[in-house]
Amino acid sequence: MWTIKEILEWTSKDFAEKGIDTPRLDAELLLAEVLGCKRLDLYLKFDEVPDEESLALFREYVKRRRRREPVAYILGKKSFHEIEVYINEGVFISRPETEFLVDAAADRLKASPAGRAKILDIGCGSGAVILSILNAVPLVQACAVDMDPKAGENLMENAQRLGLTDRVRFFCGDLFEPVKDEAPFDMVTMNPPYIPTDEIPHLEPEVRDYEPYRALNGGPDGLDIIRRLLNESHPFIKYGGWLLFEMAEGQLDRVKKLAPPELDFEEARKDLRGIPRVAAFRRVRE
Repeated sequence: MWTIKEILEWTSKDFAEKGIDTPRLDAELLLAEVLGCKRLDLYLKFDEVPDEESLALFREYVKRRRRREPVAYILGKKSFHEIEVYINEGVFISRPETEFLVDAAADRLKASPAGRAKILDIGCGSGAVILSILNAVPLVQACAVDMDPKAGENLMENAQRLGLTDRVRFFCGDLFEPVKDEAPFDMVTMNPPYIPTDEIPHLEPEVRDYEPYRALNGGPDGLDIIRRLLNESHPFIKYGGWLLFEMAEGQLDRVKKLAPPELDFEEARKDLRGIPRVAAFRRVRE
């Protein structure tokens, strides 16, 4: 008959021994989901004893997490920016650092006289990025592209939950090909795969063994998709419009050299560790 406090302490210790980076947080997220409460509410229930049905489900969650399955897949959802998105198995999980991409996009859209701007998000996954932008900036309309039709289903499910279905449309295909008839856009955003191929086997098991390889693999130098994005994007961006994308640590100098003359480097927004995380370019030539 373990109390909530004892359950959290044991699970946190067990997760830490298994090499999990955020043992206490993960234990709290799983238990709060099982008990149907918020994480902070657990601290008000420390002396309570969960019923056997809840404990049975929690044990299953713990088994899955011990196998290093991501918490977002176990719970089927994740908080991102100012929204919560449901995440289907096999769909890429957006990271906290990607919130800087949302902020960089929203800041520009809010300051733009365009008002009813039209934007494109490539590799949309669950829709975390594009739906966060729409949530932050009223009146903006969006197109979202992904090669996986399952991502489109996930995106539109989340859009429906958030009341945003009238502001986003999904297109299945590769980069700009499926939205040729929708251009030009005031802004294009992307969180591209940027991990060098030979580094993927050394990633944490949560990423390496569970997340879609296509969403991780950036080719030999990590820049395959970024290179294509820079070279193919400007015909789809209005004059004065933006291209914003996430990048890895140490890629900024190479990214700037890859940009065509139609795109002028504007900013490298840094994450909380001071790492240039978001590259922003502006179309300056017809």
